[in-house]
Formats: sequence, C-alpha cells, structure tokens
Amino acid sequence: MRRLLLGLLLLAGCDRAGYLDRPLGASGPYALEARAAWLLAGEPAVAFYDPVADDLTRAALDADPVAAVPTADGTALLVLDAAGGATWIGAETRRYDLGASFTAVTWAPDGHTAIVHHAPGAASGPLITNPNQIAILDVARPAGEGNPVRRTLRSFGAVPRSVVIAPAARVAGAERQLAWVLSERYLALLDLAAPTAREVIVHLTLAEDAREVVPAQVVAGEIEGRAAAFVRAQGSQDVFALTFPDEAAPDAVPRPSLNLLPAGGEPSDLLADAERVFTANGRAGTVAVLDPVTGRRRVVDVGAPVARILPFTAPRADGEGEGRFALLWAPGGEAVVFADLDRLELRAGQAVTPLRLEGRVVEVAPLPGRRGAAARLENDRLVLLDFDDRTATPLVLAGGASLGPMRVDPDGDRVYALVQGGPDGAALVTVGVETGAPTSVALRSGARDLLVLPAARRLLIDHGKQTGEITVVPMGAAGEATERSNLLLEGMFDR
Repeated sequence: MRRLLLGLLLLAGCDRAGYLDRPLGASGPYALEARAAWLLAGEPAVAFYDPVADDLTRAALDADPVAAVPTADGTALLVLDAAGGATWIGAETRRYDLGASFTAVTWAPDGHTAIVHHAPGAASGPLITNPNQIAILDVARPAGEGNPVRRTLRSFGAVPRSVVIAPAARVAGAERQLAWVLSERYLALLDLAAPTAREVIVHLTLAEDAREVVPAQVVAGEIEGRAAAFVRAQGSQDVFALTFPDEAAPDAVPRPSLNLLPAGGEPSDLLADAERVFTANGRAGTVAVLDPVTGRRRVVDVGAPVARILPFTAPRADGEGEGRFALLWAPGGEAVVFADLDRLELRAGQAVTPLRLEGRVVEVAPLPGRRGAAARLENDRLVLLDFDDRTATPLVLAGGASLGPMRVDPDGDRVYALVQGGPDGAALVTVGVETGAPTSVALRSGARDLLVLPAARRLLIDHGKQTGEITVVPMGAAGEATERSNLLLEGMFDR
C-alpha cells in the first residue's frame, strides 16, 4: 500500500508545473491608472490586479523579469527581463529583443517611444556589461524593421547618470525628438526621429579647463520661439543655453551652439518656459529669473532656503484664468514658499508667499486646482498649506505613531497618509482639504506603501508580503476597506 501511494505521489510530481517548485519572487506593486502590477520571477509572469472587479490576471513572460516601468499614460507596462528582452503589456502583448539585459527605461512625452538603458549601480549581466549600450524602442510598432535600434554611445565612460527626452518639436528645419544622455563630463545628444544617426557629444568646458563640471539637469525650453535646451551642472555658477542651427539634414543630429547665462550662484534646480529660465540657489534663499535672450538676471530673495522648484498650475486669485506657480522648498528646511512665476520677475518679493513650519520638510505636493499644498514633516506632522490665507494647519499624531507615505487625491480634495504605531496599529488617514477634518481606517500591521490608482478611484495599501497582502480603499470612502491575503497565489493551482 505504501509503495502504491509513493508511486502515485511520484506520478503527480512528474506533472507538477516547474514554477510551483520555485520561490514566488514577487516584486512591486507598480501603480497603473486602473490596476496594480507585480512581477513574479518564479513563473515568470506579471500579475495584474483590478480593484474594481476584484480580479487577478496573469501575463506570461519569456524570462525572469528584472524591472518594470509603466508607460507614460499609465495604461500599460514595459517589463525588462534577464534574457535581454522587453515585453510591452497593454492592449496587446509584444516582446522586443534588446540585445542586452537592461535595468532602466526613460519614456518620451509621446508615451510610446523610450530609451532603454543601464541604471547607475545596477549590475545587469551575469559576467560583463557594456554600460554605454542603449536601445531605442517604439512600443507603437511591432518588433523588427529597425525596432528596437541598438546603440553604444561613443567614449561615454561610466554608466549614464540620467536620460532626458524632450517633447517632439521642429528643430533645425525638421521634426525631431531630441534626447540627452548625461555623463560625468559631458552630454550625448540623440534624435529619436533618426535613431540610427550618429550622436553629438556636447562638452560644457574647454579642453584646457580643469574644473569638475558635471551635467546634472537638462530642461527643454525656447529662445525667441525656437527650441532650446538649458543645462545645470555641478561645479558651475552658470546655466548653459544650447541653441540649434536654422537647418540640418533630417537624418543627422543637429550640433548645438553653447552660451552661458550667469545664475548668480551654483543652482540647485532649474525650470524653463517659453520666455524665462528660473534657478533655485540653494542655501542663499534666492531664485534667479534669467532672460535667455539678453542674459538679464533678476535675483529674488524668497526668505527661506530653496533647493527645489516644483511647478504647477492653479486658478489665479483675481479670477484671470489659470496661472503658473511653483512651490519652492528644501529637504530639511522649515518653510515652503509659494511663488507666482508669471509675476516673479516684475514684482519680486511681492510675488512670493513664505509659510514657516514647525518642523523640517520631508516632502511637499501641490493640491491640484488649488492655491495650496500638503507637506510631511520629520516630526510626523501632516500640514495643509493655504497660500491665500497664509495658513499652515498641522495634524498631530497620537504619541508613538509615525507618519508614512503621503499621497494627494487627483482632484485635490483630500490628502492620504499611512500611519504606523498608533492606537490601532496601522491606519490609513484621510484629510479633507476644505475642512481639515481627518478620518482613519484601521489596517493590519506592516503597511509598507500607498498607491493611487486614479482611473479606478481606489487606493491600494501594500503590506509587504511576498504572497500579496493588500488593502483596497475607495478614494474618500473611509470605512469601506477590502482586505485580500495571498492574492498572488490565486489561480496558481488551477493551471
């Protein structure tokens, strides 16, 4: 009898799916517009969860996933795998042979073109990696016929620090999609509309200049209605303005000219629009407004350290339509400054509203459609900022509780945050912006991350379990939490 039972078990083992003998290897979740996604290295596959239908589906992969990046509109996912491929999962599923195992993706504003590349510090191959190899991919087209285009950037040194893709525009007499790859000493310029064209190397200093000038940020802009790019670099007190010739061959990358705009100090952040360039000047507590045509500079004292410029649009207080504003702040600073970018150059200090806070700022986010913001402080306070009334309303946690990730409702009506260690253990806190009144939903302990799924109008709390333990809460509907355990195991034994 025992031999019979052993034989049956052995026969059952022969039919057992291989992935059932491997660790689940779950990573994520990744937030899409209406779904959450997890990578499952054990199958390999991607698991998608629809919180409205309460439904889990899987998309099989050809190799173990390495990383995933949602498409620009949040409706699809591009998954990089260990076999040197990329699988786009959207309205349909397509796999592309990239020729190497990459670790990072930078999407173009058009939502379908991307540069796949290596991330600093991320080993991507079992033995040897070419850190300057990239792949230019168009997920709106099937594989083959020059898609993707594999490239190795010339003499680029270390792994690219970052990649920036500008919006498509008419540059040098042709429609182009310019992309910038930042190195330790210079930039490589590509045109994604001509992906096989030889890249142009842009040096920010002369060969005899011994300064360590490291490109840190590139933003697209305009000079007198013509496309331009502005570069901020560590080790320089200037902004580098790059302009392009009137004409260049459509199948060649145009070679830009380099000009300097004095920023009045080494800038810590950079912003540009069709007429001006703004720089934050760190501990000096100033913002400079630069005219890229004349080089004129207006330095505005904002009354607080400013390392970041966070732009947004909101209705103007005088009813004259929408205006362009920014939150000026510094991580670890104790103030957030509201700046009217449209009027900053003319009105200087009258166009800024600083709000002092009782604690150091960890993160800050504008409230969509409002002249206000939310901030999270180091001392576990959540603060609502109203720049019209010049108020900063704090919400104080119970003793022993700590404040986790903060998110803002896409409508700007509510602010959400995770709380750990309160009277009920973990909780999701919802704060109404109009009233400042908080409500909370008790959660099982160990809440790790808070995702916003805008199209589903749901919040998803990840509890950090490999098998998938989540809580789903409708936006603004306190008390309607749905808990799911072992979510990622569903359906595994039905196949």
